[in-house]
Amino acid sequence: MRLPKFEVLVPQTLDEACSMLEKHSRDGVKILAGGTDLLVNLRQPIIPQHVPRCDGCQTHPEGRVRSTIECGFWETDPKMAGNGSLRSAMLERDISHPAYLVSLHKLSSLKQIEVLEDGTLRIGALTTITEIQRSEVIRKKWTALAEGADNLGSPLVRNRGTLGGNLVNARPAADMAAPTVALGGMITLSSCNGERSLPASNFPLAPGKTAAKSDEILRSVTYPAPAPHSGSTYYKLANRKALDISTVGIAVFVSLEKPGGPVSDVRVGMGAVAPRPIIAHAVKDVLIGKVPTDNLLNHASDAAANDCRPIDDHRGSAWYRVQMVRTLTRRTLELALKRAGGAR
Repeated sequence: MRLPKFEVLVPQTLDEACSMLEKHSRDGVKILAGGTDLLVNLRQPIIPQHVPRCDGCQTHPEGRVRSTIECGFWETDPKMAGNGSLRSAMLERDISHPAYLVSLHKLSSLKQIEVLEDGTLRIGALTTITEIQRSEVIRKKWTALAEGADNLGSPLVRNRGTLGGNLVNARPAADMAAPTVALGGMITLSSCNGERSLPASNFPLAPGKTAAKSDEILRSVTYPAPAPHSGSTYYKLANRKALDISTVGIAVFVSLEKPGGPVSDVRVGMGAVAPRPIIAHAVKDVLIGKVPTDNLLNHASDAAANDCRPIDDHRGSAWYRVQMVRTLTRRTLELALKRAGGAR
């Protein structure tokens, strides 16, 4: 794998890291955490045609085809000349090679798993996936997050990859994203101007795009204390059991008013079925305030399937993904209800 030339900067503090981002933003700068995705994204293509897909040109007016030398070029096409996807994708700063990498490996303040006095869980952005996977308190109380860690990559990837990196990459199929959304996670971002927080569901904007500004660093993720009589789970459907990207990922959080009683809260996070991880909001309308029955769970699963917006790709068709959302939502709801003390 060939890599472009870049300079690695090693800050000693978070403030110094933020200053480096601000100083070098015009030259192109990226954050290096675990590096499991960044270094792959920086690779120089060996095959020249290895470029982003064409969203539309004279040869492919319907778009969404893999770009080749047969792709109609831009000079005579108003659509392509006026910000056509292939040309702009190749020139876009976000995917161009950065001149600087800011390595965060010395920032120990970003490496912690801590349960606060109010029961909130706070995880530093540099906490590895393996550390989350092995945390007994996370597996007991925030189970969906531990199960997301179980399904991410391989032992080698989990040893290097971090929670912050997995979320900042903003991939629709990220294994930590759907559980974080379902568990009501909050993202904390730091910059030279201070800190701000936002819901994890609002953090990813599109594939590879987040709400973080160019000078901001994801500092930590907090998860509210699980309510009494609550449970969660995550299920990843993929073509292989390891080292594969999700075809569909479903995370569910459910809380009950009392064991075997009505649902007081429910969140279904879905991955790989929309441009970003999303919540199936329609499920709440079906279940909240009601004692779950087979019929209600079927309606909730249908509602989740109606909320997803998948695409066709080599991992599965949009039709197949919709069917799997329906099936897996039913299964994960049943398991989360069982963990919450539901009579199922």
